[in-house]
Amino acid sequence: MPSRRALIASALALPALRPAAAGAQAAAYPDRPVRLVLPFAAGGPTDTLGRVFAEQLGRQLGGRVVVENRTGAGSTIGADAVAKAPKDGYTLLFNNLSHSINPFLYPRLPYDTAGDFVPVATLMEGPVILLVGADSPFRSLQDLIAAVRARPDHYDYGSAGNGSAAHVSTVQILSLTKTRMNHVVYRGVAPAMADLLAGSIALVNDTSTTALGSIRGGMVRPLAVTSVARVPFLPELPTVRESGIPELANFSMSTWNMLLAPAGTPQPIVARLHAESRRALADPAFVARLAELGNVPMAPTDLAGARGFLLAEMERWRGVLSEAGVRPE
Repeated sequence: MPSRRALIASALALPALRPAAAGAQAAAYPDRPVRLVLPFAAGGPTDTLGRVFAEQLGRQLGGRVVVENRTGAGSTIGADAVAKAPKDGYTLLFNNLSHSINPFLYPRLPYDTAGDFVPVATLMEGPVILLVGADSPFRSLQDLIAAVRARPDHYDYGSAGNGSAAHVSTVQILSLTKTRMNHVVYRGVAPAMADLLAGSIALVNDTSTTALGSIRGGMVRPLAVTSVARVPFLPELPTVRESGIPELANFSMSTWNMLLAPAGTPQPIVARLHAESRRALADPAFVARLAELGNVPMAPTDLAGARGFLLAEMERWRGVLSEAGVRPE
């Protein structure tokens, strides 16, 4: 029977073996399909971009990346599934800015946004476009705000859920202009757009990813874009800053997407996924596909920079929601 000293020496030696084991695991990664969880409904902007990214990542990894839509509660159901998944690099989360907002909307999240995930890479970003129906009486953002100011709580706006880009961009604009509209939550962008076209609601703020098709088809009228400067794919569309509304003279925002893994995923696998993500965003064909969807690659960062970006966004939206008087549900 081994002595107590031998057992202790053996136990102390185990951690030294782990990096080698993790390196071997990373070298073989992936040896089966990787699951990419998209926490929003099929057909929406996050789903569209996530599928484009999954296809690119699968080609680079030499294996399949399988998309799974886990929807509900403003992306928290899908995020929770990933937080509780095995920490082996085979279950990943593709999420948007809602990931940084939800801690301040849902006080009892079943996971820790900062602690239960590893931010693998910042990916792509794009502006939000303010849309009204093609038959709407509003021809500009100034028209809309004037009408809302004259009749508080009379007009409705739609979104794919609390914490979505449509929700928080509208909240910020209404807060800055001290106006009020009613928020109608839908299970995805598509049903919100259907009600916009039917005239049941007055406004939907949609990301460029999914808005462009409706705009080009003449189904909706864009009023403004949230970017700092006008966008090349809609050069005639003014920015929110150019609306002539003094309170919005410095307004801008964009929605972004990020790849995350469960905390505790082996560092060599995280590093591999980070490198492949950066490689994707340097691929001219992939960048051209993003441009078709009204998105651009985000500025490259290292792993520490990706985490710093998420923490900074959390702090930013904490302030915006608090100032707008949005309370946790």
